[in-house]
Amino acid sequence: MQEGTIGLFLFFWGIVLFAIGVPLLTYFYGKRWYCSWVCGCGGLAETVGDPYRHLSDKRLGAWQIERWLVHGVLVFAVVMTVLTAYTAFSGEAEILGMNSYSVRSTYGFFIGFVFAGAVGTGFYPIMGNRVWCRFGCPLAAYLGLVQRFKSKFRITTNGGQCISCGNCSTYCEMGIDVRWYAQRGQNIVRSSCVGCGVCSAVCPRGVLNLENGKEEGRINDNPIIIGRDRAELKL
Repeated sequence: MQEGTIGLFLFFWGIVLFAIGVPLLTYFYGKRWYCSWVCGCGGLAETVGDPYRHLSDKRLGAWQIERWLVHGVLVFAVVMTVLTAYTAFSGEAEILGMNSYSVRSTYGFFIGFVFAGAVGTGFYPIMGNRVWCRFGCPLAAYLGLVQRFKSKFRITTNGGQCISCGNCSTYCEMGIDVRWYAQRGQNIVRSSCVGCGVCSAVCPRGVLNLENGKEEGRINDNPIIIGRDRAELKL
């Protein structure tokens, strides 16, 4: 421990997991391998926060704020990590006018304590149970980018059977207006989706289905609803 061997070991495997392990698992299973099966914040959200699941804001404005905020935190986390690594290997605290210790403490307080702790759990009764996951988690942002562009995971829909009951949107903890997609027969390929499967479970018509299928046809942006079937228009 005095020689820092354990720290180097953890740093090395952290880089390997970030660069190889995370994209590989996300390719096969989507974000759910971490957000639904591993993450402690996700476990807290699905237990203590479960009564507030329906309070997640489904409006387009909330989604826009979510995208800018969570990716901003991701950039902050990457900068903080680079500065910390530079200090660890060079012994210099200053780089490009930034002090790595100051950046690290700022990140720890505002993101690690205020956002993840106080806001992330305290705002369950106001903003739903996935406040931290939606607006602040840098790993969720990274997983979402991989899931959106390179993954087999998707939620398929059959718009011809949708009766617009709204159960799927009401119970979506990530604030996704699932009904909007279901009515149009569009597969739900959203970077924020954690693959919990609740939307599929509460659908009375079996319109929604979680799948790990082929990448081809995963994103169908221009479906045409024809009765109970659909045709895809490729433009």
